[in-house]
Amino acid sequence: MKKTLIIIICFLFYNNSYSQNSFGIEVGLTRINQFSPFYQFDSIIVMQNDSEAFGTRLTGVFFEWQLSKRFAIHQKLNYSRAYNSYLYYNENKEVFPGEFEFKVSGPSVTRVSWEILPQFSIVNFGKMEINAFGGVNLSANLVKDDPELSFRGLPGVSKVGNAFQTSQLPVTLNFAFGGSIEYARRVVFWAKLQPTSFYSKDIEIDGELYPFENRWNFFSMTLGYKFYSLKFKKKDEI
Repeated sequence: MKKTLIIIICFLFYNNSYSQNSFGIEVGLTRINQFSPFYQFDSIIVMQNDSEAFGTRLTGVFFEWQLSKRFAIHQKLNYSRAYNSYLYYNENKEVFPGEFEFKVSGPSVTRVSWEILPQFSIVNFGKMEINAFGGVNLSANLVKDDPELSFRGLPGVSKVGNAFQTSQLPVTLNFAFGGSIEYARRVVFWAKLQPTSFYSKDIEIDGELYPFENRWNFFSMTLGYKFYSLKFKKKDEI
């Protein structure tokens, strides 16, 4: 009964009913930027690793429910990896005068993301179509259980390094937007930005919680192919 009511409402709202459902796969690359301010935990200094943004592979599937010739609900289920990287050291342990033993590490994160992206057709000429989309990204961030770190003569540094794994937010909800170019209603190229947002929470060291709010953003470029398409035409087109 509920399904029937929803269908009736949709047909009343869209006088010229046009429904096309399609799904497929996509692959590509994601560029990740991470931002970490300066933190100090007793004598341990933690800061952003100065390494440049890095890329990681992205794979996924998508489903598109087209409600009219210009408007569709585009959904994605994506899989990718991220690597949180921090530079840290003990300011009281000099290797040489004015020099410290720096460590670089951070947890490896597996991201499984579900995106809901309302999509609008902007330009349509021949077999080419240009779209703009924007919506939300809901991600489960799964931290790999790495062996504990143990740096000889640096117990405080070891504790902080091991605590990084507990700081990752398990679930994040963010915005995502971008554009796509579609050819022959089969091959699709997407460019998408997920703006800067927080990915970490308070860090726990020796049972104490300390502020540890770091941020990241993502820019991805992917290529997809629609495997299947089903179109329901309005009565006057049959």
